Amino acid sequence: MELADADQMVRAVKNGDKDRYGTIVANYQQPIFKYCFHMLGQLQEAEDVTQDVFVKGLERLEQYREGTSFSAWLYKIAYHECLNKLKRAQIHDRILHLFSRSIPVFQTDRPTEGLEYNVELREALLRLAPKERHIILLRIVEEHRFEELAEQLDISYSAVRKRYERAMKKLKSYLADKGAGEDERSFSYF
Repeated sequence: MELADADQMVRAVKNGDKDRYGTIVANYQQPIFKYCFHMLGQLQEAEDVTQDVFVKGLERLEQYREGTSFSAWLYKIAYHECLNKLKRAQIHDRILHLFSRSIPVFQTDRPTEGLEYNVELREALLRLAPKERHIILLRIVEEHRFEELAEQLDISYSAVRKRYERAMKKLKSYLADKGAGEDERSFSYF
């Protein structure tokens, strides 16, 4: 969706045409869902967060500044929602660990076909810090420009480039540690 189209739809929603928000959701739902899935690593969690992103987007629509990237604005909400979900999961896991050291916690959620690249890459991505994973996913998977990432993260272009390079180096190191470094498929999208 072009910037002018997004701005026009946002303006219509702000003026009371709430049905236009459905069009916005239809245009951005799949990419936001894929992003959330890769950030969280679980299908159900990604679906829940995706829904939360669009609810919060509607609630906070007045905060969107026309002329800026609506996509970047939505991804910023998604990023923060994913971070919140990861923090809550971390707290939950700590509490479970404290109260029942003998009961292992298993992740039963299985990713669906077409969302996962390969096991080694998925595991390596999940080892990255959320901020690093965020930059990698938006740059490589969603093909965002560094300028968009800088706007979204409220940092300079050069800082985004540097963080991206560091995250890629870490990711490649994790893949090499796994023995996947020799597998060409692991780097096919870098």
